Amino acid sequence: MQSRLNILDVYNYPNPAVDKTYFTFRLTQIPNYMKIKIYTIAGRLIKVINLLSSQLHYNFNKIYWNTTDEDGNLVANGVYLYKVIISKGNIEKDIMGKLAIVK
Repeated sequence: MQSRLNILDVYNYPNPAVDKTYFTFRLTQIPNYMKIKIYTIAGRLIKVINLLSSQLHYNFNKIYWNTTDEDGNLVANGVYLYKVIISKGNIEKDIMGKLAIVK
């Protein structure tokens, strides 16, 4: 029996981060694509990390982020929200998390 598409055990470390962090999670299936969207606490999108299925692994994954925004600037100290989105066919799953930047 094939397991359903799901994302499990999502967290980032180190948290709080100084100049880098890793998003870690487990996948029950390899999705067609994955996005990690990072937002300010006010809800402004500052970074999107796009990943293809060829960049992902069944079970454990670790994705690096250098704590820069879309313009390449280091983000300020504070609390940020992230949303991990996976999609395969017509199924989409997402999960939210919180991270802190302290320099």
